[in-house]
Amino acid sequence: MKVLIAVDDSPYSEAVVDSAVKRNWPKQTQFLILTVLEPIPLDTTNQKEMQALIEEGTETRRKTARALVETVSAKLKKQLSTSAGKVEFRVKEGSPQKEIVESAIDFGADRILIGAQGHGTCAHNLLGEVSRVVAATAHCSVEIIRETVPK
Repeated sequence: MKVLIAVDDSPYSEAVVDSAVKRNWPKQTQFLILTVLEPIPLDTTNQKEMQALIEEGTETRRKTARALVETVSAKLKKQLSTSAGKVEFRVKEGSPQKEIVESAIDFGADRILIGAQGHGTCAHNLLGEVSRVVAATAHCSVEIIRETVPK
């Protein structure tokens, strides 16, 4: 079995990781821990100073994202049984919806674990936009982990 675990730095992602480490996975299950950095949506083509600041901020975000997936990977390796398969991680840049689905295809995932974030009381807003699109477009099963997160 291959499982992609999509994470970010939110408490909702912590719930996804906690859910994953509490399970009894089949022997040799392989995990891909993925986080996606969305580009900063600013037009800086004519502003060299602003472009330099955005590039510096983006590099900081990359380092933070890499530390996140390394931490989650280490937690999975430590808490899963020794019979678990390989745990790898990746940091992608782009649209989270697109990158999660494409990474699941490339990895050959059988399942995607992703967090949900409520945005209000309307029924169509009970899932975050990323989890909603991933669930609608992924080629494999998608498990959306909803955890009550203190505000």
